[in-house]
Amino acid sequence: MTNIKVSKAVKPVTSISSKYSIGYRYIRADSEPNWEQKIREKTGDANIIASKPAITINYNSTILEALEKMHQHNVRGLIVTDTKQSLKGIVMATDLVNYLGGGEFYNIIQKRYAKNLFDAIRNEKISSIMNTMPVFVKTQHKLTEIIKIMAFNNLGMIPVIDDQNKVFGVITEHDIVKHITYKNTGKKVSSIMTSNIVAAYDNDTLKRAAQLMSLYGFRRIPVISLSSSEITGIVSAKDFINYFGSHSAFKNLISYDIEQILSTPLTQIMKKEINTINENADVGDAATEMINSNTNSLIVINDNNEAVGIITERDVLMSLALR
Repeated sequence: MTNIKVSKAVKPVTSISSKYSIGYRYIRADSEPNWEQKIREKTGDANIIASKPAITINYNSTILEALEKMHQHNVRGLIVTDTKQSLKGIVMATDLVNYLGGGEFYNIIQKRYAKNLFDAIRNEKISSIMNTMPVFVKTQHKLTEIIKIMAFNNLGMIPVIDDQNKVFGVITEHDIVKHITYKNTGKKVSSIMTSNIVAAYDNDTLKRAAQLMSLYGFRRIPVISLSSSEITGIVSAKDFINYFGSHSAFKNLISYDIEQILSTPLTQIMKKEINTINENADVGDAATEMINSNTNSLIVINDNNEAVGIITERDVLMSLALR
C-alpha cells in the first residue's frame, strides 16, 4: 500500500476537549427524498432488506456477555429483548466503547466498581447502558420510509418488528447501501465528504481513542503517524469489541485495574488496511468500493495521494436520498 499523508490543508481533530465543529450535516425539515432511479425494484420492504434473524440478547445479560456475542457474530450492535423476544432496547458497539473508557458510562466502572475491570463487565447489566427507547420499523415499511427514519434519527442500525411486536430482524446502513443503484450520480465524493478528519496518533492509547470516538460520535477513526503525518491504520469500535470480547485484553493482566488495559498502545488493535477513494470519483464509485471492501467508510485522497477527508455510508445515503 502506498503511504498516505494527510494534506497540509487538513488539520486533523485529535483533541478530546476540543469544541471545534467537525461539520455534521443536518437534514432540513422540508427536505424530501428524490428517489427517481435510485431504488431497485422489488427491494423496498423491510422484511426483504432486513438481516434475519437479528442477533439478540436478553436485557438481564451482562456487559461481558454482550462483548462476547458481538465478537462472536461480528456485529456492530445487539437488539435487546425479553424472554418473549419483544423489543426492550438496543446496545451498540459505541455504547460499549463509551463504557470501557470513552465517555460518561465509564463513570459506572470508576464509581461503582473502583475501576475493577472483571467486576465491571461480569456484574453490570447491559440495561445500564442500552437505549431503552429505540426507534424501530415494521416489516411492511418501504425502503424509502426506512432511509428517511434512519436519516432523521441519525441511526446506523434499526430493529424490524413484526405484527406481533416481536423482533423480526435488523437493518443497517450497509444493508441499505446494497439495495441502491449508484451509477452516474453526478456527485463528486469531495462534495459530501467530511474534510475535518477526527484522528488518533500512533502513540495514543486505547483510552484516548475511545474518548475521541465517544466525544465525536464516530465508529472508526484513522491513526496518524506522529513523525511522518502518514495514516498508518484505522481503529474502529468493533476493534475494541473484538479485543475485549475475544478475551485478548485479559491475557497479560497483572491487576484488575481497567486503566492498565486502557494504557495499551492503540497500534495493538488497529487495522493496517486502509480503503481509499479519490476526491473526484463519483459518489456511486465510493458506495461500490464500500460494498466490495465490506467497510462503512473510506479515506478520501487527492491526486497526490494525500488524505483530504473521509466519507461514510451515512454520507452516501444522505447524498442519494436528498435533493
